[in-house]
Amino acid sequence: MSKKTKKQNKIYINDNNNNDDEIYIIKILIVGDPGVGKSNFIYRYTKDKFSSSNLSSAGFDSNSKEIEIIDKKVIVQLWDSAGQQQFKAITKNLFTRVQGIIILYDITNKETFLNVSNWIKLIQETNNGILYTLAGNKCDLKNERKVDEEEAIKFSKENNIDFLETSAKMNINIFECVNNFVQKIINSDYFIRNISFAAQNTSIGRRTINKNERCC
Repeated sequence: MSKKTKKQNKIYINDNNNNDDEIYIIKILIVGDPGVGKSNFIYRYTKDKFSSSNLSSAGFDSNSKEIEIIDKKVIVQLWDSAGQQQFKAITKNLFTRVQGIIILYDITNKETFLNVSNWIKLIQETNNGILYTLAGNKCDLKNERKVDEEEAIKFSKENNIDFLETSAKMNINIFECVNNFVQKIINSDYFIRNISFAAQNTSIGRRTINKNERCC
């Protein structure tokens, strides 16, 4: 890969000391049925907090977090898709504008797990080789479990997809799920091929990365 290509995968931002740094921007869309905990999943990762109030999204919201992975500075943008049927066509259009997709289901709701196959089908219909991973959320609710972890592991192996159980409330595997996925994206041929995913706003600064933005 040429030096020019590598730089197009990055932007330059200034820190408070006015030192120039290279930084990746990784856009990840969170999909899944309504009520699986997409908003709180994002809230936990970006703010390290959990809200007991209803954070359900009526559209498409995002929050960002700056991290370091394998010596690379990364701004991870997590986009919250609403999940309602009327938004699925819009969600599908976003598949070509992000670099990864996390499919979320609720371990206490079997239907949300059964619908994972439909989400995978929707993603694969774009036929662009986008990476995706699977997370079974609300694993703290053990007494309400309707989806056995072994069943989900079997499903993930059959579909060649990474899988973790998570809990936004108890902060279980949220950071592991996202960070491992980000590392996989950065190391993938898909990321290298799609150099247009470099930030479209090169003036972005650290002081703005946690504000809601329009996708994508």
